[in-house]
Amino acid sequence: MTVTRPRVPAAARSGRPSPSPIALLALVGVLYAAAQLVLVSPRMGIGWDEAIYASQYAAHAPPAPFSAPRARGTPLLVAPVVAVTDSVLVLRLYLTAVSSLALFGAFLVWTRVRADRSAPLAALLFAGCWLSLFYGNEAMPNLYVALGGVAATGLLVLAVRAVRASAARTGRGWDPGTRLDWGRTSGADRWRQWGPAVALAAVLAVVSLMRPSDALVLAVPLAVAALIALRRRALVPLAAVAAGLAVGWGQWLAEAAQAYGGVAARMRGAGQANLTGWTVSLVEHARALDGPSLCRFGVRCGEVSPVALAWGLAIPLMTLLGLWTARRSGGSGPLLLAAVTGVATALPYLFYVGYAAPRFLMPAYALLSLPVARAVTGPRPAGRWRAPVSALLVTGVLAHLALQGTYAYRMAAGTYRDRERMELAANALREAGVRPPCLVYGQSGVQLGYLLGCDSQGVTQRFARRPPDRVRAAADRGAQVVIVHTRVPLPPYARQWRPLDLPGRWKARIAP
Repeated sequence: MTVTRPRVPAAARSGRPSPSPIALLALVGVLYAAAQLVLVSPRMGIGWDEAIYASQYAAHAPPAPFSAPRARGTPLLVAPVVAVTDSVLVLRLYLTAVSSLALFGAFLVWTRVRADRSAPLAALLFAGCWLSLFYGNEAMPNLYVALGGVAATGLLVLAVRAVRASAARTGRGWDPGTRLDWGRTSGADRWRQWGPAVALAAVLAVVSLMRPSDALVLAVPLAVAALIALRRRALVPLAAVAAGLAVGWGQWLAEAAQAYGGVAARMRGAGQANLTGWTVSLVEHARALDGPSLCRFGVRCGEVSPVALAWGLAIPLMTLLGLWTARRSGGSGPLLLAAVTGVATALPYLFYVGYAAPRFLMPAYALLSLPVARAVTGPRPAGRWRAPVSALLVTGVLAHLALQGTYAYRMAAGTYRDRERMELAANALREAGVRPPCLVYGQSGVQLGYLLGCDSQGVTQRFARRPPDRVRAAADRGAQVVIVHTRVPLPPYARQWRPLDLPGRWKARIAP
C-alpha cells in the first residue's frame, strides 16, 4: 500500500514564517501607491470632471455647473484639500494615499471571509489594471464604487455568518437586544455580532454618495443573497443595505427638489446626459478596453485590439474556473455572490447607457478579481501537470500586470501632455489680465476656469448661437468673459472680441 504524505509548505520546511494575508495585502497597497506615482505623474493637470467636483468646495474658484446625474460624494472626498489649497499636486498626493488605503480596507474584509491568500492576489490583480492605476489619484467616483462593492459583498457574507452564529447560540435567530448582556459582554463580542451590519451600512452610504445609481444596482444582489441565505432572519442585513442607500439617495433626492426643479426633472436631466435607454454598447466597450477614457462626442476610440480583447475574454473564463475550484473545495457561496454582483454592476452600462467609458466597468473588474484570484491560488493538478499549470498561471498574472501597466503609462503620458498645454494656456490668460471676477466659456472652459479662479461654462460640441444665461449674468454683474476654443467655430457675437492666441491648440476671445 502506498502512503501519501501531507504536503508541507516550503516556508514551514525551511523554518521561516509564512507572510500573513494581511501583510501581503499591506504590501499590495504600498506597491499600488508607488505604481501610481511612477506611471501616472502626480503633476498631471486637472481634468474636466475633476474640475467640476473639486470646484464645489474650492476656496479659490466658484463652483462649476453641477449636472443632474452627478452626486456629492467626490466633492466631499476632495473637500479637505481643495478648501485649503489650489495645488493639483497636493490633491494628487492626497488621492494616492486615500485610494491605496481604500484598496487595503476593501480587500481586508475578504481576508476574514476566506483565510487564504486569494484576497491579496485579487487586490493585486485589480490594482494592476490600467483603470485603477490611471484613476487612483484622480478625483473621480468609479474607483471608490468598485472598492465599496468589494467591501460590501464581503461584509454581507460576514453579516450573514453573524446572524447564523446568533441563531445557533440563542436557538431563536437574531435577537441581540434580549440575548446579549451588554454589561458583561466584551467589545469584541459586540463587534462580532453587530459590526458587519454597521460596516455594511457605512460602506453602502459611501457608495451611494459617490454614485447613487451604482449603489442601487449593487444593493439588489446583496439583498437577494441575504433573503436566500437567511429567509425570515434577514432583517438586520436588509436594514443595513437600506440605511446605506438612504444616505446617498436621500441627499440626491433632496438636492433634486431644491436645485433641479424636482425629482422628475432631475431624473430626466440625468437620463439625457447619460443617453439612457435600451442599447447595446458591447462593441464600444471592446474598442475602449485599452483606452481612450471616453467613447463619446466624436472621440475616436480606434479598433478593437486583439490583445486587449483576449485579456477581456480571459476574465469570464478565469471567473468560471475560480468558481469551479471553490465549489470543489467547498464554500463557493461568497465568490459566487461577488461574481453575480460584479456582472450586475456591468449590465446597465453595457445595455442601458448609450456610450462607453472604461471606468464604468471598474466595479465589475474589482468584484470578478476575487474568483479570478481563487482560480490562481486554488489546488493544482497532481503529477506531471502540476508544474506546467503553475507556470502558466504565474505567467498569466505577470502578463496581466505588464500589459495593464503599459496601457496605464500610455494613457497617462498622452493625458499629461494635453493637460500641460492647458496649464500653459491658463498662464497665458493670466498674463493677459484675466482675473476674478471672470467667466471662462468654451472647450476646456471648466478646467481653465478652475485654474484661473473663474466661473466657468463648458462646451463639448458647439457654442450656442446666443450667450447662455450664465454667461449673460456674468457680463451683467461686471465679470470679465473669455471664450476659449480649438476646432469649434466661434459664435457670431464673439467674433469682434479681442483675439488672443494661446499655447497649444487653444484660441481665446476676450469680451470688451
